[in-house]
Amino acid sequence: MRQRGMAFREVRYVVRKLVRSPLFTLVSILMLALGIGANAAIFSVVNGVLLKPLPFDEPETLVGVWHNAPGLGFIDRINQSPATYYTYREEATLFEDIGMWDNDFVSITGIDEPEQVDAVYVTDGTLPLLRLRPPLGRFFTREDDAPGSPETVILSYGYWQSRFGGDSGVVGRTLIINGNPNEIIGVMPEGLRFLRFDPAVWLPFRFDRSEVYVGNFSYQALARLKPGVTLVHGPADPVGKFRRHFGC
Repeated sequence: MRQRGMAFREVRYVVRKLVRSPLFTLVSILMLALGIGANAAIFSVVNGVLLKPLPFDEPETLVGVWHNAPGLGFIDRINQSPATYYTYREEATLFEDIGMWDNDFVSITGIDEPEQVDAVYVTDGTLPLLRLRPPLGRFFTREDDAPGSPETVILSYGYWQSRFGGDSGVVGRTLIINGNPNEIIGVMPEGLRFLRFDPAVWLPFRFDRSEVYVGNFSYQALARLKPGVTLVHGPADPVGKFRRHFGC
């Protein structure tokens, strides 16, 4: 009883202090709220990056591809360049295929008001590597990814619903992106998030193989191992590190 009475007096004292110092009280409440919010955010990151499995078929065979160049002073991982991407695709024996990607913003006009939306650029092999299937239309081919070919675009499921009302006749229509007409060739599966990104549209890179050079290591890459291949050390990190680095 005595301890309970002491605790009650201490609580009453703290309450009186808080009432007498409203600014201090407000700051304390805000700090507490921020602390709770930060903990919730950290758990969300841990859950999405470490605990939640990749939402793709056979994720254990997916790898992220980076490089090390200790001779040049680059101890940490270096991203992909168009030249190394082509080298891997044409000569690698460990991979079924390799895909390169990057995120950006694009401007879309011709549908109500002009808008800027999130976009992901990919090479033609990226989406097939994830073993996705479009509910409508098709994915990019090597022809779509070739320079000089007609420009094409794939819509996210959400953008298809919000801007086109889920119209099944959207394939073949034209979307003006960064001032250029792009033919809509497909729609992404519902609920798909690409790692930590949720783009409205997907576009092909359309690199010119004859003009790329070893440099500009500013792109991300992923690959899928051939059956029976495992990696302990090598040019690609295991899928666990791929997931921890990017999230999903």
